[in-house]
Amino acid sequence: MYKGISFELPNGYGSYLKDIFQPINVQDFDWDIANIEAYASSDSSHVNDLFPPNKEHIQGSKLQEIIETKQAYLIFVELRAFQGPITSHPKTYKEFMASDCQLILLLADSIYTTIYCKDQQMLHSLYENARNLGFQKLVYLSEQNDSRNRLSVW
Repeated sequence: MYKGISFELPNGYGSYLKDIFQPINVQDFDWDIANIEAYASSDSSHVNDLFPPNKEHIQGSKLQEIIETKQAYLIFVELRAFQGPITSHPKTYKEFMASDCQLILLLADSIYTTIYCKDQQMLHSLYENARNLGFQKLVYLSEQNDSRNRLSVW
């Protein structure tokens, strides 16, 4: 059983969240957002925060709208997907597995991306999508090759 996947994104503006989540229906989840430093731009002269300020949770339909309509420069991103109410904020893999959280996306330093996912079919789809998009250094994560202790970008 795999815990997740890891890969590197290109460094720059793009629709990377839209690309990453292509195989899943973002609207099926409620999202816990934390440790976000991400900027949206419709052109190079006008830059705003990608996510609404002071928001800890966002509905899937709102996340879908954001990632579908905006080019973004992602520096740090933590997204946790829940089917139903957001009941926790798992900080370790063990807490994640015991929680109602279904998926965690961690992005650090604009390129280093890790996704933990309970559903192995969904994880495989995310892996194949990342491979088809040409993301670099793509690997499945298991107990043998994942040394992360905390599920956080900070």
